Amino acid sequence: AAGSDRSIQAFLERFVEMADCDELAYPTFHGWFSPAFVALLREILDDAIENLEPGQTDLSGRLERFRDVLIVDASIITLYQDATDVYAATGEDQAGVKLHLTESLSTGLPTRFQTTDAKTQERSQLPTGEWVAGALVLLDLGFYDFWLFDRIDQNDGWFISRVKDDANFEIVEELRTWRGNSIPLEGESLQDVLDDLQRQEIDARITLSFDRKRGSGVSTTRTFRLVGVLNEDSDEYHLYLTNLARDNYHAPDIAQLYRARWEIELLFKELKSRFGLDEINTTDPYIIEALIIVAALSLLMSRVIVDELRKLDAKRQGSDDDAAASSTRLPRRRCSHALERHAHLVQLYLMLDLGYELPDLDELLLWSSRDPNPHRARLREQVESGEFW
Repeated sequence: AAGSDRSIQAFLERFVEMADCDELAYPTFHGWFSPAFVALLREILDDAIENLEPGQTDLSGRLERFRDVLIVDASIITLYQDATDVYAATGEDQAGVKLHLTESLSTGLPTRFQTTDAKTQERSQLPTGEWVAGALVLLDLGFYDFWLFDRIDQNDGWFISRVKDDANFEIVEELRTWRGNSIPLEGESLQDVLDDLQRQEIDARITLSFDRKRGSGVSTTRTFRLVGVLNEDSDEYHLYLTNLARDNYHAPDIAQLYRARWEIELLFKELKSRFGLDEINTTDPYIIEALIIVAALSLLMSRVIVDELRKLDAKRQGSDDDAAASSTRLPRRRCSHALERHAHLVQLYLMLDLGYELPDLDELLLWSSRDPNPHRARLREQVESGEFW
């Protein structure tokens, strides 16, 4: 998907340049976007997500104890209204695709990439299992699920989640005490005391009740940690649930760790602004799916190229151990912008490296300029000899 134009016509022109087949007609090329082609693209994407070698993956500071930090979220791409039959949205007569992503903070790469209609609930698309072991999972309110928190904990992972405004937990233990006439929290319900608190931090252990198995009706109870940090501008608490121990992470550390969740918002912005998902001008479900997967593949390829550029930069700086400095000089999203601007050159060099010959420029320009509807009367012809209406 070279360049910023992600239309079928642009893909056709790039293909003709590489394959030198100027007899290929647009309807024929358009017909290639079939269920089988989408399945092939999906297989390529899944393989790339699983097997691409990441670049620098070391986490430091507050993050160094984790195998990785995984950020989970979803974002909606608005579609033409005529696509509602396949991609319904929450609003009446609206259409949209929802992208469900899990991003690795260490590599900047997606570890999970799914698409559904815009009405699908985020939580339903997040599997649980051993993939969370040793990792910190950052969750927004779309994944606010006590059963999910328990499954992450049971699989030896960690989590931080924002707390719903109306959450009313029973506080069973205070993990930090305050001097003076501070309000005791143990044995209280959160909502009964929250408005009266004036401390800078809340750090307590609370109980959660949920179904042991989905739909079983048999409940179980777990205790997790509730952390709150007072926002002085709004005079309200930012509340988080986590299974991280206070011995390793105090309340401000939890809030600071959660800030990393903004990375996935930047990734969605990159997919939309750099890789053409801000506007999809078709109602064909197979073309919609193909364009989304092509954007994801373009993102993955940009990360591979960024990794190679960082190695080249470190080598030119005279030190093979200069990877950290190179990552500062060459931020991923600035590199993806540069790749967007120069993608056509990247594709040209790739074409030559694979043994293709340069296309005949005269024939290519003639083919690109040829009117696909030569029998349609032009304005001047209508003026010169057309009938008066």
